[in-house]
Amino acid sequence: MSSGYDLNPDTPAARALQATYKRQSDSAARLPGAQLDLAYGPHPRQKLDVFSAGSNAPVILFFHGGYWTAGSKDARRFPSPTWIEHGVSWVAINYRLTPENALKVCVADARAATNWIAGNAATLGLNRNALHVAGNSAGGHLAAMVSAENWHGRPTIRSLTAISGLFDLSPLIRTVAQDWLRLTSQSATALSPIVQLPPPGLPVLIGWGGLETQVFADQSNLYAKLCRKAGIPTQVFTSSGVDHFKIIGEFGEPGTQLFDMLLQQVLAVENLRKP
Repeated sequence: MSSGYDLNPDTPAARALQATYKRQSDSAARLPGAQLDLAYGPHPRQKLDVFSAGSNAPVILFFHGGYWTAGSKDARRFPSPTWIEHGVSWVAINYRLTPENALKVCVADARAATNWIAGNAATLGLNRNALHVAGNSAGGHLAAMVSAENWHGRPTIRSLTAISGLFDLSPLIRTVAQDWLRLTSQSATALSPIVQLPPPGLPVLIGWGGLETQVFADQSNLYAKLCRKAGIPTQVFTSSGVDHFKIIGEFGEPGTQLFDMLLQQVLAVENLRKP
């Protein structure tokens, strides 16, 4: 069942990167005003962290990767100091995981968290009218599903950024990920962002690492093609020299293609100048 979708987070390089992200995230957790482990639901995984840059600042809602079966917001706090310096709030979100839960539960949690943030923005020091969703890998899938046009209670989403995302889930049925996703052909289709696109006009940024396997480029290009066909302004880029795990760091690194393009997209949507 080996395929380009198989990822090994246990290589020495990947483990070193994740340790760095966690160490930097632990430092970010000590920022003045950090609001950690806020519950948007009763389950222990239904928690999020808020790093506010001010009640009028744009907000990035970030969904972590981990193939829907692993990962945590606790190691994705690290971009927050840099984004606050650039006048943008950062929110890192957890969600229930597979295989204990069906993939549709992960999607429901991502949407519930977004709704909760919009409904509680005033008390959180966030701007409910400037929500920008982002994520990598499985989190890119969830960000795209949050950005989809038609779901009950959807708040206004201002832009989508999906890095190394998965947008057509049907091929995953033939991979090792099926061990925990347990998809059917029907559920794979229903939970695929390619059939639940954002509304026309919503800016979309799609990217992946130049050292990733071809399937991630193919997935991203397919989604971008369908978005453009639907009248959705879509930018696509490849970050050369980085793999599936190293590109995550670019969310917190000014001067990288990912950070700079995401900042440009947020500021352009909100008609703000670069600080």
